[in-house]
Amino acid sequence: MKTRLWAMAAAAFAFVAVVTGAAAPAAFGPYDFTVSAVAVPSRGISIPAILTVPVAGGKVPLVVMAHGHGGSKEENGGFTAIAEALAARGIASIRMDFPGCGASAEPFTMNNLTNMLADVDSSRAFAIENAPIDTSAVGIFGYSMGGRLAVLSCMNGYRSMGLLAPVGNDGPDAMYIFMGGPEKYASLSAKAKADGHVLFTTPFGQVQDLGAKWFADNEAAKGLSAISTFTGPILFVTGDADTIIPFPVISETAQAAISSAGIEVVKVAGADHGYGFYGGDSRLMAQTVEAIASFFALTLR
Repeated sequence: MKTRLWAMAAAAFAFVAVVTGAAAPAAFGPYDFTVSAVAVPSRGISIPAILTVPVAGGKVPLVVMAHGHGGSKEENGGFTAIAEALAARGIASIRMDFPGCGASAEPFTMNNLTNMLADVDSSRAFAIENAPIDTSAVGIFGYSMGGRLAVLSCMNGYRSMGLLAPVGNDGPDAMYIFMGGPEKYASLSAKAKADGHVLFTTPFGQVQDLGAKWFADNEAAKGLSAISTFTGPILFVTGDADTIIPFPVISETAQAAISSAGIEVVKVAGADHGYGFYGGDSRLMAQTVEAIASFFALTLR
């Protein structure tokens, strides 16, 4: 069963819809589009990014896309699919590689919220300067840690916000599962603060060199306060098999969005934290991509 309910003045989380499967297709497009690999000036360096722009004959909306912790601007094809689905609906997008990820030339020790937030802002400015963007119709989208970046950026003139399994709450609590529990997290944080960095192996087998600032920034993050002031519509996409960012984290974040014009929660049945981007389930990826692209078509067009 598919339902959608927009909760105006969404303090009452009980009125948020939970949808199994993808949202209904939006009645926009299809448009042709161009895809450009670009170098975005940010923090005195250049960061690799992809700018995707529909050929629409006028100004178009924009979605700024932020990938997950240790991911990339492609997210194994998932972000590419989202960008193309947005472009087919007449919406441009820009997505970037954060420090130590994808085609980034920086070490992972430079990967922290401060630097990534700067790169999100710089990428948005680059897209507006280099494409025919309607600056009154800009949205932000984030996946996992990218969701934390989206939430912390949400008051920077964005009309709507899409969040896929976001680290949307305060401090490090939502990362305890990912990092082996609160005691393991505390041990890693203490070593990073003592030595300047610490090696960490993710549940997916990546070995990352986390800097002390990565821990300090995340411990100071106030996502719930940030999202409480956002007045635009918000999409939360979650998977009922996601054990990395489980539904209670989504619920806590959604309940804090007391100023939002509307909240939609899409629950993708069978999806773990890979959402079909990782794990090879094309059905799950298609549902995830459709939910995100349809949301922005409805809120930015």
